[in-house]
Amino acid sequence: MTNQSIESGKRFAKTLTAALIAVFVIVSIFASVVFAADGSETRNVKIIIDAEETTVTTTETEPIEILTTSGIALQDTDRLDFSGYNETEGGSIVINRLKTINVEHNNVIESKKVYALTVGGALSEAGVNIEKNEMAGAPLDAPVLDGMLIKIKPYFTVKLKADGKTQSFNVIEGTVADLLKKAGVTLDRDDFTKPKLNKKLKAGMSVKVYRVSFKNKTVTRKIKFSTKMIEDEDLEIGKTKVVKKGKNGKKKVTYKIKYINGKKVKSTKINQVVTKKAKKKVVKVGTKTAEGYKDVEPNGVTSKWGYSVGQKISGKYTHYCACATCNGSNSGTTSSGYRIYNGMENPYYIACNWLPTGTVINVDGVNYCVVDRGGSGLSRVGRIDIFTPEGHAACYRYGTGPCEITIVRLGW
Repeated sequence: MTNQSIESGKRFAKTLTAALIAVFVIVSIFASVVFAADGSETRNVKIIIDAEETTVTTTETEPIEILTTSGIALQDTDRLDFSGYNETEGGSIVINRLKTINVEHNNVIESKKVYALTVGGALSEAGVNIEKNEMAGAPLDAPVLDGMLIKIKPYFTVKLKADGKTQSFNVIEGTVADLLKKAGVTLDRDDFTKPKLNKKLKAGMSVKVYRVSFKNKTVTRKIKFSTKMIEDEDLEIGKTKVVKKGKNGKKKVTYKIKYINGKKVKSTKINQVVTKKAKKKVVKVGTKTAEGYKDVEPNGVTSKWGYSVGQKISGKYTHYCACATCNGSNSGTTSSGYRIYNGMENPYYIACNWLPTGTVINVDGVNYCVVDRGGSGLSRVGRIDIFTPEGHAACYRYGTGPCEITIVRLGW
């Protein structure tokens, strides 16, 4: 026996399904056709004028009417193409407008009328042939503009080095800036080129792009302590006593570093912060005249030329006299203006280049004053030439040898 409730439910489901299918079909039919407010059918039409595309919605079916109602004024010279248009489905209407180009070739300029959209197409349409060694001044795929000048000339080759690449370009004229534009290379604010951007291009020219960048770097530096010298009359000349030890400080220094093509070329200090102050060293310097130096008049100078009073230096001595062999002349005048001659009373003079004139040094217990200069050999620290008034033979007799030098006074 069949259950009537179940059978009734099945019939209802079938009826509902059929109704839904019918609604879907009706909606689909109406969706395929769009109607205007007055009930007329509308369609979308693409209007392409020299590659510039505009889409309009219209109820017109005739192409000319569509253009007129869209506000597009046709010119007598326009070339129309309706092959892509269908009055039922719409489609596209193409308008190519006549343009004037000026072609400079072999130093002669001629005007040509063309419909082509690109430079290459325009030259072909105008019947202009480009020889193997020639090229157009504008790219062949560039758009044609009404009234534009297209130059055709023999080309030459230039090189461009930029961003790690070297490229060759054929050009007929222009500047370095034009070459960069052709290559699609842009410069940042600090970048530059060699030659400069306004330089005219020449055959065989090589142009290089220099990329400039900056980076800040902070480093820790040592601050060297200074030394304060205090005279002490209870200490003998030449003796010192450290009262307070010095300590180095620290500072953070920020530098602005300039790079050209990734290579560091300059570092400029832009900021400095002291993180630890240096502590000054305090030293007492003796001013008391010691035995053996009482005939030396002090001048208050404790250090000069990197040397200090009381400093001991291991040296080497030689001897010279006032003859032409030792001095190169018989003038008998030292670099300080003092007169010397053989047979005079011993003035206890020496010549050296590494101490200030007027300096008094003690050489193995004898005091001498620096009043003269000499050859390059006397520039070496510790090297001295002792004057002897006893003549040239005495110089050989006294000879040369090592010595112990103590600085008694620095300068006059």
